[in-house]
Amino acid sequence: MSNQVLPLVALAVSIVALALSLVATVAQRRRANMEIARALHIDLTSGVVADARKPLGELAFAVRSEWEADRVSPDLEKALRESSAEAADLRHHYFVLLWCFERVWNGYQVIWADRRVVGVRPSQELANMLGWHVRNWSHDLPAIKMALETHLGEIHDGDSARAFAALGDAVLTDADIRKIRRRLGEMGLEPIGEPAWSAG
Repeated sequence: MSNQVLPLVALAVSIVALALSLVATVAQRRRANMEIARALHIDLTSGVVADARKPLGELAFAVRSEWEADRVSPDLEKALRESSAEAADLRHHYFVLLWCFERVWNGYQVIWADRRVVGVRPSQELANMLGWHVRNWSHDLPAIKMALETHLGEIHDGDSARAFAALGDAVLTDADIRKIRRRLGEMGLEPIGEPAWSAG
């Protein structure tokens, strides 16, 4: 009798050990993914990226104001025409922000890849946390790029812009994408990183 019970006990112990190991793996992956998400958010909202966002936001506001008033803002024209250093700085800031979104997209893909691990799902909180940043900059970056190209010539942002658009595919709703496309279309602008956006 004990010879029959012993293998069953060993099997039960093995199953429990496997289950505990799986629980520990899932918990460790969740912690690691949370740390990645936290680091991505810090990268996007502080340091040189935060420094870049301020002048870019001001430029986007000026471009939108020009368009809404149906006139060219003399201050914007003067700043971009007479100060090549300022325009070059703005182009640098444009790439600092795009490169940050490229890092965010790569981190998002790392987290998404964990969906193959039982019990580890991509964080909806991360998508929600990133969504408003991506939504706002999806409105602003095309206007910024247009203003910079008017004064500096063509900006070659292909790979970084495609990463930004792919991030948009991941974290924006179809309704968000349609609204952004409509708004940009009214200004005669195209989204950054075409053709990655999935909604037409």
